[in-house]
Amino acid sequence: MKCQFSLTVTEGKRLIAKAIASLPEVRHALGEGLILLKGGTTVSALSEELCGQPLRISGRITPRGTVSSGAAEPVGAHSLLLRMGVPETADGRLADIGREMGPEDVCVCGANLIDIHGAAAMMAGKDLCGEPGSVIPVLQSEGVRCFVAAGLEKLSPVPLGNACTGAGRKVSSWSMGMSVG
Repeated sequence: MKCQFSLTVTEGKRLIAKAIASLPEVRHALGEGLILLKGGTTVSALSEELCGQPLRISGRITPRGTVSSGAAEPVGAHSLLLRMGVPETADGRLADIGREMGPEDVCVCGANLIDIHGAAAMMAGKDLCGEPGSVIPVLQSEGVRCFVAAGLEKLSPVPLGNACTGAGRKVSSWSMGMSVG
């Protein structure tokens, strides 16, 4: 017997969160190490799964374009650290947390675009990608296990190298919403 079912995007995010939460590396870090969660809607679902606390989402794609949440969502952590399962706000301390992390620890971030080759990209609306953009990409060089939480709705029809070639916050002469790179 074969069955087919469809999920909404929100249901897909919850399923991805449950799958990541069940990974042995994540279970180990939850009990004995550090888990860094960088805000995004799928990672927020994971945060709720692991500790019951949603993350603040810093930007959204809306009918009027890419927008920053700005003052619309001033409460809550955008990045959260789970230290042996206990949540701590990570905002403003990512570099220090990154220095503390090692091979037994886990980082999970989302993506705005993925391709069939396993590449992932996040849009950056802040110069030099803001605090997360300066820390998260180098965590793998410290041995931290990094997972990207993204659904197939983010799949690019072309390799990311091609998709990102012309992108850049300062490249566009016009943008629907805020300019991102």
